[in-house]
Amino acid sequence: MKIFILGSILSGCTHSPTKDLLTTDFLLQKDIKQITFQGDNERPRFSANGNRLIYASRGRGNQKNLQLYETDLIRNKERRVTFQDGDAFDASYISEMEMIYSSTTDEIKESPFLNRNPSKEFPPADIYMSDRFGSDILRVTNQPGYDGEAFLMPHPTKPSVIFTSRRGDVTGIYQSDLKSGFVSLLAAETGRDRRSPTLSPEKSRVAFIETNLETKQQSLQLVDIRTKQTVLLKSDEGQYRDLFFAPRPPARLFYSILRKGEKKNQIEVYNLETKCTQVVFKGTDSLMYPAVSNESNERVAFTRTFQDKKQIYIVALPDDMGPCLADPNAAKTEVPATANGVTSTDNAAAAAAVVAPTQAKPTRRAKRQPIPKPSPVQEPANPLPERKIVPESPTPSVAPTATPIESAAPSLAPAASPVSAETATPAPTPVK
Repeated sequence: MKIFILGSILSGCTHSPTKDLLTTDFLLQKDIKQITFQGDNERPRFSANGNRLIYASRGRGNQKNLQLYETDLIRNKERRVTFQDGDAFDASYISEMEMIYSSTTDEIKESPFLNRNPSKEFPPADIYMSDRFGSDILRVTNQPGYDGEAFLMPHPTKPSVIFTSRRGDVTGIYQSDLKSGFVSLLAAETGRDRRSPTLSPEKSRVAFIETNLETKQQSLQLVDIRTKQTVLLKSDEGQYRDLFFAPRPPARLFYSILRKGEKKNQIEVYNLETKCTQVVFKGTDSLMYPAVSNESNERVAFTRTFQDKKQIYIVALPDDMGPCLADPNAAKTEVPATANGVTSTDNAAAAAAVVAPTQAKPTRRAKRQPIPKPSPVQEPANPLPERKIVPESPTPSVAPTATPIESAAPSLAPAASPVSAETATPAPTPVK
């Protein structure tokens, strides 16, 4: 197969910082594998051993709502995990046999008139934990409104869940203690949306996307879980989405971005140690929802939008992704660290270190071949025969309404000051 390489770019064409790095579509290595062939799929996540992939899918036959699916990557078998009346989404593994996800089913049942026309961006949803077959469900949150984009914060004695929550008109990052049910504020501020949290490899920091609601400008921020101090990573590059920290060090933040002057989303990675931004993949179609496996030979799962449908692909992470992109914030004033909007002079030096740009040496690019066009729709393979945990009924059924473990806290209305820091809730109780 021929490899096409872009020629030199005229100096006047500077609107695209990645135009001289990669070709438009001939960019993926030959070992790319298409995982899904039907429906509209999003947010893939690897299991810890890299043998399975869980994701949400809609538009399969008469299935209109988002439901969770799992593919065994060794046997190449797909099976449906949830059968709910509402949407089930934002799933990820918390162990080899357990998962965490969000669902709108209970919120719609509990407030059918209030949630008759739910928001597409912030649907009424709560967070749940269950085995990977969708039974033995534990409801983690019971706050009216949107709770999603959750991940487990492991700890030997105080495990918790970090998630995005919209309370009143404020969208922020919260942390819920799984034993006490106590909910604390990690990062929220009136006039700014903060969402898409992801945990760093050393499990002490969380990156998130901040959107200034007045200017619509976006930035990537990093908050220390213990001190609540926040520093700016980068900003003013375009529209960020789908943050994901690679599980293995060094700290590398993957994301999808629609850069200024571009028409399609591309996948990039930002190394927090070298301050280097590189393009992972870009093409004639939008690429979103990157996730990296926890393996020595790392693989990347992502979605490609083709003919208005998103299908999931997996490919080995390239060893060489070319030179670092120019930092548009290089000439700007360094931003000091903040704790939920309050300036912290003690951490100004740390913020300056994060913002300071560096330029890595250009290296030889690995050969890349085109993304294969999606194959004709195929029927999914039969579900896996083995099932260590079997629901009571083999027929599809609506997920049970779980007993809430968290009292409904009052909504946080916009205020001139930052959002209140903590909310006490009862301890979680598993649903039998």
